[in-house]
This record gives sequence, structure tokens and C-alpha cells, in this order.
Amino acid sequence: MKENLYIIDGSLLVVLGTFIYLVYRGLKINRERKKINRKREVILLFFILYMLLVVSVTLFPLHLWIDFKFENISNSLNLVPILYVIHNLKMIGTAYGGDSLFMVGLIIRNVGGNILLFMPLGLLTPMIWKRFRIINAIILLSLSVSISIESLQFIEILFGQYGRVVDIDDIIFNVLGAILGYAIYKVVTRIAKKYSIKLF
Repeated sequence: MKENLYIIDGSLLVVLGTFIYLVYRGLKINRERKKINRKREVILLFFILYMLLVVSVTLFPLHLWIDFKFENISNSLNLVPILYVIHNLKMIGTAYGGDSLFMVGLIIRNVGGNILLFMPLGLLTPMIWKRFRIINAIILLSLSVSISIESLQFIEILFGQYGRVVDIDDIIFNVLGAILGYAIYKVVTRIAKKYSIKLF
């Protein structure tokens, strides 16, 4: 039996999270009374907003009910790399009344969306923290974040959350997106160095 209690919308997380961060950061800066690196603070704010949006998109809206069923797992789990992508490619021309353009667009949105979602992670983190200015650190970070998201989605599925799929492809494309974001960071910093432009 499923008892629907209420729904938490992701926009609430973004608004409250941003407010709490601004208050915390403002108090911290005021207490330390150090010289502020305005560029870094702006980038850090963008990073916080980005992470809140990622959580909002991937884990919300949150339906608070408990409906534990093992079929929830089997119907929402893919541990075979690229399986869904290949399946969807085979469906071009047959699914959705033979609308090939719609099916291609669906595949592009799914794959491209996962790539784009993590590109800012690979771009922003090396701007803020020096330890993420090597590719291995970016790969490990993006892998950890993506696996954490999929694990939380798995827990949501266990408790009856509908519309969630734990997919190994998401992790693969997320990491690829972070690598592409890091590549953009490297290109931008090299150009800036060549022309003696201080970025951050």
C-alpha cells in the first residue's frame, strides 16, 4: 500500500541552499576580515548554485512515501554499459509511430544531457581548488559524484519513487562531460597565459 504524504520540489532546495550559503559565506568573510578575491567568490557562488541545481535535477521532486517492492528495482536498473543507448538506436523508425526525428532527439537529449550536466564540474572545480587541476582528480571527483547520485536514486527507487532509473550509462556520460569541461578549462587557461591575462 502506498501512502502519498507530500512532495518536496527541487526549487526549494536551490533557494534555501543559496540563501544559507550567502549568509554563511558573508559571516565567514566578515569574521576573518581578509582581502576578498572577488573573482574566486563569484566562481564559488556559481559552483554552489550549480551543485544545488544538479541535486535538484537528479533527485527531486521528492515524493515522500514508502512503497517497497523488489520489482521497483528490476524495472529501474541498468548495469550493462551502453545497453539502453543501443536499444534506443534500434527503436529508431519503429517507436513513437515511426517518428525517427523524435527518437533521435530523445537519444541526443539523454546522452547529451548527462554530458552537459557534468561539464561545469570539470570546468569550475579547477578554477577554485588547485588539487583539481589534474585530469585524474577530475575523473575521480566526477565518478564519485555520479555514483553518489545514482546510489541515492537507487534508495529513492527502493522507497517507491517513480520515474527514476539507475543507469551505468549516466555515470559514463557524466564522467565524459566532466572531462570535456576540464578540457575547456585547460584551453582557456592556456590562452589566458599566452596573452598574460589573469583569470582567477
